[in-house]
Amino acid sequence: MNLRREDLRRLRGPIAIAIGALAIGVVCLFLADSYRDSSVKTRAGTRATRVAAQERVLRVSEEEREIRENLIDFERMREQGMLGDQNRLDWIEAISRIKNNRKLFEIKYNIEAQRQLDYSGVVQASGAEFVVSRMRLDMLLLHENDLLDFLSDLQAARKAYVSVRQCVVTRLDRGAAPGGTALQPRLRADCQVDLVSVKGGRPA
Repeated sequence: MNLRREDLRRLRGPIAIAIGALAIGVVCLFLADSYRDSSVKTRAGTRATRVAAQERVLRVSEEEREIRENLIDFERMREQGMLGDQNRLDWIEAISRIKNNRKLFEIKYNIEAQRQLDYSGVVQASGAEFVVSRMRLDMLLLHENDLLDFLSDLQAARKAYVSVRQCVVTRLDRGAAPGGTALQPRLRADCQVDLVSVKGGRPA
């Protein structure tokens, strides 16, 4: 098919329109790609912002939970008598009262000077200091429940948290048992008991 010059002249307009439409299509395609990339970046930024906000909310919730747990622990320590300075006279009176109420046999004890608590896994908190006084206990018992009742009453006195570190119970030789009463001790308990308390204000 041969095109004459007149035919080319007639096709000049449609060709120009086609080239213009092609150029517009290329520009639209470029703009569409650019808009898509911008949308992807915006969506990614929005997602990152949402994730960061969720993490902040979770972090705040976790901090609130820790605060509530600390306050519960603080209240529990207060109820157990762990807060405040220990008074040796209070312990003497408490032990004497328990001995009389329970009608226990001889109780010998020695309370060491207060020192900083060094239990494994216990971290000292700012504003509060865990301290301990170790009590060495020597008791004559009719049976094991005498010891258990004594320790339970000691904890109930709420002068400190009572932690039994070790306890050795041995049977007494009946011939060596003191006194001439019908009811005589049969056991001896040798124990180490820690009296734990908290010095300072509310734990951080």
